[in-house]
Amino acid sequence: MLLLFLFLPGTSPAQGVKRIELPLNGDHDAYQTIPLGNKGVLLVSQPSKHTYNVQKFDTNLEREWSIDGSIKQNLDYVASTYDGQAVFLLFSRFRSSIYQIVKVNIGPGFVETFTINTLDRFQITDFKTLGYSLFMAGMVRNEPVLVYTDLNTLKTKVLPSAIKGSSAIQAIEIDTTHRLVNVSFAVKKGRQTKIVAHAYDETGQLYTQVSVDPEDDYSLLSGRLQVMNDSVRYVIGTYGYRNMQTAQAAASQGLYISKIVSDRVAFTQYHSFTDFRNFFKFMNERQQEKMERRIVKKKEAGGDVKLNYRLLVHDIIPKDNQFILVSEVFYPEYRYQNPSMMGMGTYYGNPWMFGSPLGGGLYNPWMWNPLYGNRGAYSQQVFDGFVYTHAVVAGFDQNGRLIWDNSINFNNIKNMELREKINVQSTDNGRTQLVYSQNGAILSKIIQGESVVDTDRKVPLETSLEGDKVRKTTTDDVDHWFDNYYLAWGEQRITNASAGDAQSRGRRTVFYLNKISF
Repeated sequence: MLLLFLFLPGTSPAQGVKRIELPLNGDHDAYQTIPLGNKGVLLVSQPSKHTYNVQKFDTNLEREWSIDGSIKQNLDYVASTYDGQAVFLLFSRFRSSIYQIVKVNIGPGFVETFTINTLDRFQITDFKTLGYSLFMAGMVRNEPVLVYTDLNTLKTKVLPSAIKGSSAIQAIEIDTTHRLVNVSFAVKKGRQTKIVAHAYDETGQLYTQVSVDPEDDYSLLSGRLQVMNDSVRYVIGTYGYRNMQTAQAAASQGLYISKIVSDRVAFTQYHSFTDFRNFFKFMNERQQEKMERRIVKKKEAGGDVKLNYRLLVHDIIPKDNQFILVSEVFYPEYRYQNPSMMGMGTYYGNPWMFGSPLGGGLYNPWMWNPLYGNRGAYSQQVFDGFVYTHAVVAGFDQNGRLIWDNSINFNNIKNMELREKINVQSTDNGRTQLVYSQNGAILSKIIQGESVVDTDRKVPLETSLEGDKVRKTTTDDVDHWFDNYYLAWGEQRITNASAGDAQSRGRRTVFYLNKISF
């Protein structure tokens, strides 16, 4: 049953436009949400071990079609990817070489199914598609591997990275504008790491390769490639002091921006977090004052305070001859668990997996990436999620120099999957709108450079049924959808003791989709 609720406009800067609810009754009633911009949204569910369901809604949250499909050999849902034209669903089993790929053609509403065999004991950490080209990153016997499959011919090959030294594949990202797949490698040798970025076309051929080496005292800890045009590329990420890096953990000191022109590094600018005016605003007032005194004292002596932060860096946003860069600060959290209770034989309960609404998931790169270290991998410490502390928004000029910075406090949001939480939209009047979700509410902040135009606003996701009380929000997410609309979704447990309709009274557990106008 699908329940529809229409919101009435109010005086809030964020207005709920429409809400739909899908009842949740059992373990298999979970949904993966895939926003499609102005093409609508997909919901993917796995009603049983042998079946899946895909529903398509338009931008008014009206259901357009629903498709049921079968899953071979008890495979689990693992991940999805959207390349701007079609959605691909990935099904597999723990350490299985068999993968079922389902291509969902979002316009006419039909699916194509492919079954492929990859490497034995291949542990997948990332999955992206471009057309009928499939790229999967992962590990084989603790070695990073990049696998390419042409779904037209079902031929699979391992793409040579030709990188000497200990390396890890940090991420695979789709560039829909230039029809490229960008892959970032962290190449670690001793305590120093450099970033090598490859861009592949749809045939799996290497389009371009960029290598960014750190200065002698530094180590580049993360990096992502962004192609601006045929000759200009940027690599952005975090760096740290070389002597602060260990085999178990990486210590990040700041952000770097490297501009590459015609495959040559034009410049690399390093920005310590101590140079940002607002980086430490997430601390209380006493902690900030103590940190500021330490920074001043160190810089007067010609040094810098050594830091240890981890950041999730977004793509650069070009705006008015500037670049806006957003980074989210996080740390891993662990809990103790009896090894006999870990359930290592399946996707379910496996601490090496990222959690998924449908029970599956990708292998957790936290356990092997040199950016993250391997704490907890061989002990009773079990990974228990990523805690987000705050985000930094900064403006840089064309030469990579820092112009301004601002911040937003996340108040320790936890997520099992390391993904971008904050949505950033730049307006024509030079303002920047920051939006994220927390405990079933939408929070927003509008800034203009270092100035705060509109203070933090919290917009609850009302259900619009009189008498409704949200008892628990299990999961919640928000994403910029299209134009000035956002899409929020998650799971809630709701009670109602006074609804006029007898069918609406009582308890209900639902999956919700909210269309919000800013």
